[in-house]
Amino acid sequence: MNYFWIYDIPMICSFLIVVGLITAFSIGGIFVFKFYISRWWEGHDNNDQIAFYLSAIGVFYGITLGLLAAGIWQNFEDADDKVTTEASSIAALYRNVSSLPAPKGPILKEKLANYTHYVIYEAWPLHQRGIATTDGTKLLNDFQSVLYTFEPATLRETTLFEEAIQQYSKTIELRRQRLSSVESGMPMVVWLVIFIGAFVTLVICWMFNIPTLKLHIILNGLIGVTIGSLIYLILMFDYPFRGALSISSDAYLQVYKQIMK
Repeated sequence: MNYFWIYDIPMICSFLIVVGLITAFSIGGIFVFKFYISRWWEGHDNNDQIAFYLSAIGVFYGITLGLLAAGIWQNFEDADDKVTTEASSIAALYRNVSSLPAPKGPILKEKLANYTHYVIYEAWPLHQRGIATTDGTKLLNDFQSVLYTFEPATLRETTLFEEAIQQYSKTIELRRQRLSSVESGMPMVVWLVIFIGAFVTLVICWMFNIPTLKLHIILNGLIGVTIGSLIYLILMFDYPFRGALSISSDAYLQVYKQIMK
């Protein structure tokens, strides 16, 4: 099931689509079940028994949705922190190589600036489409080939070279983590459980024999909006680099404009 198009439309539209469909389904089921409820229950009032099962299932489903939402938000925050840390690591690496003597120092500065420019203006638009491009590997390999051929002549240069090596290794590791976060999302089986739980909850709500149809519609509508909003929240933060609420490249842009230009 490909639902990635939901990230490419305005947030208000995606919210109305997701929440609206679930709410409409929640209300529509009333009219389907209303015809059969009086026959099935044969005039008996089973609302108390239905309420008991709804509360039991609602607790488990509500806790599950809440934990999933909290976990997705934590993953989003972790990805954002890694992006900020990677940008800081690039800035520190740039300052280290800036102190190296010519000709290697200026060459390394230029290559690192080119890589940062690539991340901002080429890699990031692809990230927002869910593509973890590895074209930046060549730029980093070129940087590495120059860095590793540098031969320090003084104790100061040795210290700067060692720090540059450490920052470069850190940058590589953080880049790998960023790329892995671009395409990572919840498994389809988790989404299946979410929608099965929502369906079961709504079916139980349809079984209530409420004489006032308007009240039944309002109550089911509110339940649909609540479930739809939670599912929408999980959906928007499932892929940290996609959608209107995605992680931006501002951290790299600040480094590029304030330090490298």
